[in-house]
Amino acid sequence: MTRPGRYSSRWSTPALALLGALALLAAALPASVIAGEESSERYIVVFDGEYALDGSYALGGGYALVQKYALGDDYALGDDYALYALYALEDGYALASEYALDGTYALDETYALSETYALQQGYALATGAVGYALDEGYALADTYALGDNYALARDYALQLVATAGGTVTADLSRQMGVMIVDSKNAAFAETMRSYALVAEVANDFGWKQFPSYQEALASGELILVDPRTVNTTLGADPLESLQWNMRQIRTAQARAVQAGSPRVQVGVVDTGIDGAHLDFLLAGTGSNVDCARGADFTAVGPGIGTPVACVDNNFHGTHVAGIIAARANGVGVVGVAPNVSLVPIKVCDADGHCYASDVLEGITYAGDLALDVINMSFFVDDDDFQASTEFKCANDATQRGFRQATERAIQYIRNQGVTPVAALGNSDRDLAHTAEGNNCDVVPAESSGVVGTAALGPQSEKAGYSNWGTGATDVTAPGGNGNLQRDTAEYCTRQVVSTIPGNLWGCFQGTSMASPHATGVAALIVSQFGSADGSGGLGLAPGTVASKLQATSIDIGIKGYDECFGNGRIDALRAVTHDTSRAYDGAAPFCPEYTE
Repeated sequence: MTRPGRYSSRWSTPALALLGALALLAAALPASVIAGEESSERYIVVFDGEYALDGSYALGGGYALVQKYALGDDYALGDDYALYALYALEDGYALASEYALDGTYALDETYALSETYALQQGYALATGAVGYALDEGYALADTYALGDNYALARDYALQLVATAGGTVTADLSRQMGVMIVDSKNAAFAETMRSYALVAEVANDFGWKQFPSYQEALASGELILVDPRTVNTTLGADPLESLQWNMRQIRTAQARAVQAGSPRVQVGVVDTGIDGAHLDFLLAGTGSNVDCARGADFTAVGPGIGTPVACVDNNFHGTHVAGIIAARANGVGVVGVAPNVSLVPIKVCDADGHCYASDVLEGITYAGDLALDVINMSFFVDDDDFQASTEFKCANDATQRGFRQATERAIQYIRNQGVTPVAALGNSDRDLAHTAEGNNCDVVPAESSGVVGTAALGPQSEKAGYSNWGTGATDVTAPGGNGNLQRDTAEYCTRQVVSTIPGNLWGCFQGTSMASPHATGVAALIVSQFGSADGSGGLGLAPGTVASKLQATSIDIGIKGYDECFGNGRIDALRAVTHDTSRAYDGAAPFCPEYTE
């Protein structure tokens, strides 16, 4: 699997200690590192969180950067032992005022690594006579940087990758201690796993997440709708009469209070968005799809299509985007938050294939941009190419690597102020009681900090296909609940109608459709209650957004939180008015799964 690289970060100058460590490393390499080459493969390398790749992954925990030289009981970090392998961790090179690091450049009494001058902010390693002299300005506390931007361990990690025969195609070490690497070395993963700095190495795999546009039409899963054939009985946009989903969560009433702010940016991590679609245009303001900030991470695959974020060669991403923010412009449909800005982040291709590495890059990119909310109507997979399994299991090394990397990406974007919302999946599984056991989760929907969304049909019934489960379901939202064999003639009255590339509209269903409804309401919450973020946008802490979304939901099913409906059905009007009074809809059907 050959995949073109996208790595462009510069290397910072390594410290003297790093050079010594690498010299010793060459002698200690596993024999497998020189194994024969084969076609290039892509890997996700997760570095140990106890090592400083940046301020998020601190150096500590009792281990040296080289496995052979552990900072344990025998080689303590203190007055008697040097930090890095260059100095053999012996008595002769102590980190104290009277000892030199290499016999030439001494750490004098002014900048001694002792009780007086600890490794804290103000006594950092900045550039100087020895490359990294002790001076003010570059702290080992807070950022852990051994240079202007990058930590020493990052340089060390890059050297390990290169020595093992890898080429970094995406360096996510600053954000979350992960690198995407291509290598022709058949023993690359084995070699990297032998280093103390490496937590996991997982092969990158693609999987078929969505049907292609043609497949969806041929199967009847997607039905196109001509607005000219629909009686306009509700709203100004011709297809609003079909939008039972918007009436269910009272978006029209909410828009009278708050229709969304252009200062709120919503990332759609999917197949791209048709940025030229008429339903995203409004006279005088243009499109609310921000193509300039969009990004395409689909480097290769069986159905790449046009590698541009604002071109959707599939249909899924455009359908999701319309649910979130189709404009109230007299054309087609109206989204939950029609005035917010959409940022297309393409991670899946025209055939509906997704690569785990692309998904990781896309999520991380949303954090780099500090978007307000992102929608993730997919799950990160790890099975054989073009096969699909929902669960990531901690007792499987390959799956654990994907799971760890994804969970780190989620934590990173939350730290950047991004609220992540995700679909729970379409297998009608009780995620709290699976045959796979408690070690297995749907990722990212069950990842910590993500708003997991289950799907409802037109009567607020649980959709027959929707996953559910205590601890997994945070909220429910309209996703559709049609039956192709039973009610084809009325299928569009039970599915979710939204935008399709090429100035078309169509009906589709799934938790993929439920999640963007929750995303749209989250965007309304940020628009209504967010504060200026200093860069022209609005911001609201992800925990606050999620709390407001759940606290303003309408209780359905068993009263209180329950396994099928979580905290209840989202409600846009209650969300923008922050109405947290108890509300229960007794007309909503109970969940059949209660008896399972």
